[in-house]
Amino acid sequence: GCPGAGTTGGGAGKSGAGGKGSSDDLTSKIGEYMPPLDGGKLEVAAPKGWDWANPGGDVLVAFKPKDAELNSLPRVLLSVAESDAVGIDDVTPDNVEAFARQVSESLPEPKPKEPVRAVNLGEHHFARYTTFGKRRNQVVAQQTLKTVVGGRLYTLRLEVYQHQFDTYQAALSTVAASMKFGGDVAADAPAPAAKEPPAAEPVR
Repeated sequence: GCPGAGTTGGGAGKSGAGGKGSSDDLTSKIGEYMPPLDGGKLEVAAPKGWDWANPGGDVLVAFKPKDAELNSLPRVLLSVAESDAVGIDDVTPDNVEAFARQVSESLPEPKPKEPVRAVNLGEHHFARYTTFGKRRNQVVAQQTLKTVVGGRLYTLRLEVYQHQFDTYQAALSTVAASMKFGGDVAADAPAPAAKEPPAAEPVR
């Protein structure tokens, strides 16, 4: 016989690109994708172990742990609107700090205790802030992520009782990391020409 046959390939795939552990962790938590939303501009997935529901109103989709009631907590709500960010049609690594400042300035008083932060989740960049409210005499934490893609403002909000915030905060990041927008989704429009200049001719 041929000893050792069948053992090759066993270790393949374990050594992914190092240094990006957090985004890899998030990717592993992404569950099943929903049908495209927002006129086909957006695809998004629930975290593993969560369901999605369509509550109507201003909310495009709501995510909740399986078997939980829609109006119970925790839940993650996704809404979309035309963006009023000045000069930002798409949030990028270059302008996310400026976008976070605009978001901060647009928030009503009282402002969040911690400043609005620029964060990178998956392929996208968001402004993130946390506010607190009350529900049935318990403190509710609301962590919000906002980004702009193609002039559309996408808002994700985790609502969770404060004592469970650390348990469920990853659910919000997971939904954010799962988001694929028109450019990532198979778009009908032809791809724009690459922005890089043509390669220089080799010197002969």
